[in-house]
Amino acid sequence: MKRWLASASMVAPGESARVASRLLGRKLVGERAITVDQSNHSVVVGEGVVGDAVVVKWLQPPVLSPHPGVQVLNHLASRGFSDMPAYIGCEEQDELVVAIVSEFVPGAQDGWDWFVDDVDAHLRGESDLGTLLTWASRIGELTGRMHTALADMQPTTVAARTYHAAAIERLDDALRVVQGDESVRLRSLVPAVHDALAALDSGALLAAHRIHGDLHAGQFLRADDRLWVTDFDGNPLAKGSARLLPHSPLVDVASMLQSIDHVGRIVVKRRHPDQLDNVERFIAAATSTALVAYSELHAVDAELLGALRVAQELHEYCYAATHLPRWLYVPDAALPALLR
Repeated sequence: MKRWLASASMVAPGESARVASRLLGRKLVGERAITVDQSNHSVVVGEGVVGDAVVVKWLQPPVLSPHPGVQVLNHLASRGFSDMPAYIGCEEQDELVVAIVSEFVPGAQDGWDWFVDDVDAHLRGESDLGTLLTWASRIGELTGRMHTALADMQPTTVAARTYHAAAIERLDDALRVVQGDESVRLRSLVPAVHDALAALDSGALLAAHRIHGDLHAGQFLRADDRLWVTDFDGNPLAKGSARLLPHSPLVDVASMLQSIDHVGRIVVKRRHPDQLDNVERFIAAATSTALVAYSELHAVDAELLGALRVAQELHEYCYAATHLPRWLYVPDAALPALLR
């Protein structure tokens, strides 16, 4: 294999343009790396050429074909769901998907930027809470429409106990890998975590289908007053074919709601450490508003959703400890607040 398959950060100059040009059937030139926190390596090709710019996402590591994200993108497109950057194609080699090419949205920011900036502006008195809640509602509604389009992709049921077992395993993993003061605080929450997860320890069967799988604020792009959802690669902690499995859409809803909480935690940590009370008021109002918007399209079991939100924070502990240590402050603040 070429050397860039071993490390996406070693993609040769011109390689992204070559792949994009082949898939589009016309020559594109010019490359610009996207420099944000991500497990993959993305390059904008053809920026400045109207209607031609694309993003080439080099996967780290490559993924066996069929790629779960490609499957979901194709299904959504077939159902007329257009609130996502258009899928162009993928680069495969030796039965591995090494890169995914999609439409570039000029001027787009992801929610770790635009939503954080909006909350910051509100706390500085430059906008009202209603504006923030409008965007929270739009996130909830977009999630609901995405699930409507995915509802007939591998429809089945999944046992609630499956999620209970996975959450307990994730708790054990978190207790093993989280260190320091965060570990002490997490251990103090263990009884409350078990109580919160108990709703999943039942014989209930939950409706399931393919979902986004990693639905957080960073997956919601905003440009020109419009929202898109992106990056359908699935749970970054799931291995191999596990990303191809159907799940309860409540897993996405839990992740989406907790990421709104996480936007607030970022604002407190990086910009307004003295405004925790105001941020927590925003979190409560925004998560409630997003959930109401989603619930207008799909029924929600509040007790099961609450348990899955706790499970999501256990996922955040494990992800931070193993992939992004500076993120650990987020679940360290979000989980006790959720349990309260």
